[in-house]
Amino acid sequence: MHSRQHKVLHDLAGKPLIQRVLELLDGAGATSIVVVLAHQAEQVRRVLPESVETVVQEPQLGTGHALQVAAACLQRFGAARLLVHYGDEALVRPDSLRRLIATEIGPAAPITLLSASVRDPHGYGRVIRLADGSVGQMVEELDATPEQRAIDEIWSGTMLVYTPWLWRHLDRLPLSPKGEYYLPDLVNLARAEGLSVRATLTQDEEEVLGVNDRLQLAQANAIVRQRTVEGLLRLGVTIVDPSTTFIEPEVSIEPDTVIQPGCHLRGQTRIARDCEIGPNAYIADSEIGAAARVWFSVLEGATVGERVQIGPFSHLRSGAVIADDVTLGNYAEVKNSRIGSGTQMHHFSYIGDADVGRRVNVGAGTITVNFSSETQAKSRTIVEDDAALGSDTLLVAPVHVGEGGMTGAGAVVTHDVPSGEVWIGAPARPRRRRNGYPADDQLGETST
Repeated sequence: MHSRQHKVLHDLAGKPLIQRVLELLDGAGATSIVVVLAHQAEQVRRVLPESVETVVQEPQLGTGHALQVAAACLQRFGAARLLVHYGDEALVRPDSLRRLIATEIGPAAPITLLSASVRDPHGYGRVIRLADGSVGQMVEELDATPEQRAIDEIWSGTMLVYTPWLWRHLDRLPLSPKGEYYLPDLVNLARAEGLSVRATLTQDEEEVLGVNDRLQLAQANAIVRQRTVEGLLRLGVTIVDPSTTFIEPEVSIEPDTVIQPGCHLRGQTRIARDCEIGPNAYIADSEIGAAARVWFSVLEGATVGERVQIGPFSHLRSGAVIADDVTLGNYAEVKNSRIGSGTQMHHFSYIGDADVGRRVNVGAGTITVNFSSETQAKSRTIVEDDAALGSDTLLVAPVHVGEGGMTGAGAVVTHDVPSGEVWIGAPARPRRRRNGYPADDQLGETST
C-alpha cells in the first residue's frame, strides 16, 4: 500500500476495510469474533469494537500459524463451528456466507470451503473436485499439472471448520518449504483420513477479491459502488449517470427520486420520494424530505423538510434543521440552526447558532455574528415569524428579533428588536412601526 496506515484501515465505501469485514461477519450470524493482528497491531486494535477479541501473531508464519495463535482464545467459546475469513475480503456477499454457514459439517465432513470460479486463475491454488462434487484436494499452482491448471475454481480464503476435529489436527499442519504453515493443508489432512470436504461457490469472482495494494482498493470501491447503484435502480430510483455517481451502501433513497450526475451521497443519508439531487451535490449523514431539490451544494449532518429548494452553492453544516417549503439560494450557509417553514434566504448569507421562524425574509448578505473573540463563546440569535432582515444585516448575538420585526439595509443589530418595529443604522436604532403592525398602546398594552 506504500502507506503509514495498515491496509485494513484504508476506507472501503466510507468505512475502514476491517469494519466492512466485521459488519459482513456479523450479518452472516457470527456470535463471537477474534481478529488475528500482526503488522501495526496497536494501530488496528484502536479501531476495533470492544466486543471483538484480538491476538497477536508474532512472528508471522502463514495463515495456518495465525489460526494456531488464535486457537486458545477460540476454544474458550466452546463453539463446534468456526468460520475462518481473511481480514481484507469485504466483497463476499452475505448470502454467500450464509450458504456456507448453513452447510452440514461434522466428524465425517469437517470442512466446507467457500470457492469461486474465476476467469483468470493464474497465481491461485486450485480446488480439485471429485466425481461426487466434494473436494478431493487443494493444489498450489506450482505443483499443479497442466490439466489441474486449466481448472478455474479457486479457494476464496474462507472456510467453515468443525472444531472438535480442528483442535486435534491444527498442530499437524506441515511446514512448507518457505517455513510457513498454510490453511489449505487442513483439506489435505482431512482427505488423507478419508473424510469428506465440501465447497460452495460464490455468485461471482468479485466476491473473492482481496486488497493488497491501492489498485485493488480502487477496484473494490468500484465494485461496492456498482452494487449499491444497481440495488437502488432496481428499487425505483433514477440515477442518470451511474459512472459519475458515488453512493455509500448505508444511504437510503426512496422511489421516484432522481440523482443527477456528479453526486456524492455518504453515511446515514436518507432521501425521501420525488426529490431531485444534483448535479454535483455532496450529502453526508443528512435527511431530506419528499420533493426537495438540492443542486451544486454541500449538506453535512443536516435535516431538510419537504419541498425545500437548496442551491446552487449552499452549505448546510451540522445541526442545520430546515423546515418545509424553505428556499436557500446561492452561497447560503446554515450551521446549528433551525429555519422555519416558508422562510426565504436567497443570497450570500450566514445563519449560525440561530432559531429563525416561519416566513422570514433573509436579505442578501445577512450574517449572524455568533462568536465573540473577547469571550471565546458562541451565543444564539432568535428571529421570530414574519420578520424581514434587510440586505447586509448583522445580528450580533445574543439578540432577539420579534415577530414581524424588520431591519434596514446595513443594520448592525446589537439589541433586541421588538415585534413589529423597524430598526436601521449602525448600531441599529428604532425608526418606526412596520406597516400592518399597530403600536403597542393601540393593542391596549402599556408601552415601555
